[in-house]
Amino acid sequence: MRTARTLAVILALCSLPTLADESGHIDHEHALVKQGVLGTANVLRELDLRAFSNLVTVTSNVDGIDSTKPEYTIDGGGLHFRPKAGPSTPVILTYTLPGLRTVSSLVVAYEYPPNDVPEMVRLEGSSDGGKTWSELCKVRPRAIDVLKCFRPAKVNALRLIQEGGKGSRRTKEVFLYADPDVPLPLFGGKDIGCFSFLRDLWHADKIKVIRSPRTDVWTSPTTGLPKVLFESTIATAHDGAWGDASEKGKRLYLRWDLDKAYPMDYGVVGIALTEPATRCILGLHPAEFYTANGNLDPSGLKGSSIKNLTGQGWILQKAWDKDPSFSKGFPLERPGTYNQMLLVWDSYAAYENDRWSHLEMFGAQKPDAGDEHRNLRK
Repeated sequence: MRTARTLAVILALCSLPTLADESGHIDHEHALVKQGVLGTANVLRELDLRAFSNLVTVTSNVDGIDSTKPEYTIDGGGLHFRPKAGPSTPVILTYTLPGLRTVSSLVVAYEYPPNDVPEMVRLEGSSDGGKTWSELCKVRPRAIDVLKCFRPAKVNALRLIQEGGKGSRRTKEVFLYADPDVPLPLFGGKDIGCFSFLRDLWHADKIKVIRSPRTDVWTSPTTGLPKVLFESTIATAHDGAWGDASEKGKRLYLRWDLDKAYPMDYGVVGIALTEPATRCILGLHPAEFYTANGNLDPSGLKGSSIKNLTGQGWILQKAWDKDPSFSKGFPLERPGTYNQMLLVWDSYAAYENDRWSHLEMFGAQKPDAGDEHRNLRK
């Protein structure tokens, strides 16, 4: 059944050059997810809620230029890994998973396509911790990024080999999706970490995105597409990041209404990268992240302060100012089950000072007895 479904989708889309090129996934990824071909849980982003860190580790066979790290390829932020290697040297990124996962699709996003796109990309998998390897797929990209579905494989280690090309192969983010036909605890369980679930809900049409209107209190984002927040590509400041509101001194927000309440423990907001990086070093500041249960609407408030929002019923989960991190991960102050999320930030009306590009939420469906993992952060 899976084979027939996959073939039907590919035949329906084969007239698109992007699919034939195994690239440009932003144009057809949604259809692949809808048909159940492309999985929704990225196994390279599996969170340990006790330590609030990624359970997946990554190494590279080459060092990074300008202190860039291979971890940037799975941190959910706007930075990229820039390998110190010429075109004749393969760049090999090795990912070690916390346990066996059944995977069936790969997405790789590059910083400056097509210049950074390698001539050949190969993915190898291992089920014995890297003692033996087998090839899962081979792709010859021709445009902006890589998307490849392959035969399901059970692995606990992965090796991404990037060969050739004219550029430096600056890798922005790597996604390896769990096979959609294999049951996987979406929010984790006793022997597993937690996976980001917003992308899954977005493609299932279970998230409604509402942007702030223009009022005496609020202004509205002038750029960006809501879907970019949940797509595989971590956006840069020029291809879908939010911000650039035109009224300095006001505030703006994005509100997300979910179809029902979901467990929420840890969030990540990725800041859009602009060259030079210092131009966006304070991106999204001051800012706050809130959750709620119900149908709260801040558009009619007479003020936009924390006091105004919490007075309406929003629960403040995180506030930050002048935080230089491009991947703003934060444990929620009051983890729980919520059906609304709200991100509020200041408008600067300055070039890319308030842009951001990515949102993730992790939640434990069945926390350990006594909520032990939540107490460890205190």
